[in-house]
Amino acid sequence: MNNKKITLLASSVVFMEWLEYALYMYLGLAISHWFFPTSNGDLPLILTYAIFAISYIGRPLGGLVFGLYADKKGRRKPLIFSSLLAGVATAGIGLIPSYGHIGMLAPALLLVCRLAQSFAVSGEWNNSSIFLIEHAQKNRVLAGAWIGTAGSAGMFFGGVVAYLVSLSSHPNSWQIAFVSIGLLSIVLASFRKQLSESPEFVEFKKTRASSNTKIFHTLSKHKLGVFKIATIAAFLCVYIYTCNIYFMSYMITKLGYSASSASFNMSVLQGVVTVLIPLFALLAERLGYLKVLKWSVPAIGLMSVIQFYGASVQSHELIVVGFIIYALANSGVSACIFKYMFDSLPVEVRCTGSSLAYSVSAAIFGGTAPLLAATLIDKGYALMPAGYVVAVAFVTFISITLKPQARPTQNQVGAQN
Repeated sequence: MNNKKITLLASSVVFMEWLEYALYMYLGLAISHWFFPTSNGDLPLILTYAIFAISYIGRPLGGLVFGLYADKKGRRKPLIFSSLLAGVATAGIGLIPSYGHIGMLAPALLLVCRLAQSFAVSGEWNNSSIFLIEHAQKNRVLAGAWIGTAGSAGMFFGGVVAYLVSLSSHPNSWQIAFVSIGLLSIVLASFRKQLSESPEFVEFKKTRASSNTKIFHTLSKHKLGVFKIATIAAFLCVYIYTCNIYFMSYMITKLGYSASSASFNMSVLQGVVTVLIPLFALLAERLGYLKVLKWSVPAIGLMSVIQFYGASVQSHELIVVGFIIYALANSGVSACIFKYMFDSLPVEVRCTGSSLAYSVSAAIFGGTAPLLAATLIDKGYALMPAGYVVAVAFVTFISITLKPQARPTQNQVGAQN
């Protein structure tokens, strides 16, 4: 199988999962009215975000299960299982009856589906990028960046679908979208059976055939690598969920934007990011991905301050400036993060360490970010969400500059600072 087909199949389900994630958050208001009584002000929206946050507890378990399997048996099969589970969970969300029909069973079933979705995505995000980079013989920053591109494209189309749903007169249009996305993910799982195993993993198994690698013992020797992955994962989740996904609901509920206008703005923003990520990956191939990260991370912190300050004074011009910085800096981070995580751990523990560290960090920081932002804004702390992003950006920048990346294997080639 050629690299283009491998890239397409490996990144396709990432696209579908981020489309679903974006759709859930962009349509938070509509979804909250389906699963909760509508007579409680902003509480239904906060509860919808709370379910999203609680569901992230499924990520560490999924990261452990899929990561261990990928490091012991191979990268290919976990990608099939995770896409199948994600498809079933996504379709399930669209098939749940409303609160008006089944009462509190509706949000309970929503939580079950979101837990399954979180479990599945933990085996998808990191393992797909590792799979692509291990297949690539050159341009490994770009190879990993296709996963970031797929995720960004998913968010872009999530905004497009949210925009179309906001214009639709059909009361169940958002459910049709979820069921369709789920079914497509299930179909893609069947196509993934055509994937060949990672050549780097196959080579490792040949040379270490008689070795029974003790994964957690090996991971204990790479604490810095695990820390680097955890911090940049927290950073990515916090700024995306705060400054993009939550900010759209903020534009609607606090700034007076219509649902269609907010969806359109976020769709354009994400479309620009999608185009820029591969370009920044090529830039990182020339300059070194650490250089690109070192300017992108502080830029995100600056962006969050401009964005939320602009919102607090209702300055459309400052919000637009924030969006421009977001597009550039987010593209830089998304282009480089996968090669950065890849180089942090050796092949024998790469999937377990990367998936587990990323998932735990995402569960703690990512799932709670929209809920925290919504609560802070509701309490009148208009700039505190930006302060949170700045604090996480500072810690991440320090972790990037602590010391050189962990020892690379003989097959790990790529741009370094």
